[in-house]
Amino acid sequence: MEEVLASLKLFFRFYPEIGENRSITALDPAEVAARLASLIINTVHAGLAAAYSLMRFLKFLEDSGRWSGNPESRRAVNGVLTDIICLDMRSTPIGAETAAVVSAAPAD
Repeated sequence: MEEVLASLKLFFRFYPEIGENRSITALDPAEVAARLASLIINTVHAGLAAAYSLMRFLKFLEDSGRWSGNPESRRAVNGVLTDIICLDMRSTPIGAETAAVVSAAPAD
């Protein structure tokens, strides 16, 4: 659980631009893709951990009814995250390690 929270904190520290009022319950797909790409380029493990953690966070928002964006943007964010995770799972050993750590975190 600590790794999931740490990677979400890392991602969201850079997500809203200074002076912008963005909600973390209505993620912008293009912004998510750009921020994750930047994280992955600079620190592969941190970027991939953030992608896995964001997938869990998106599921939480959807399941709890707290997603405040439109359904299309939620599907687009989910698509971005799925693409990154699928690419990561094809590579080894980072994909397996990252998936195991994030999957082991309690869902609650």
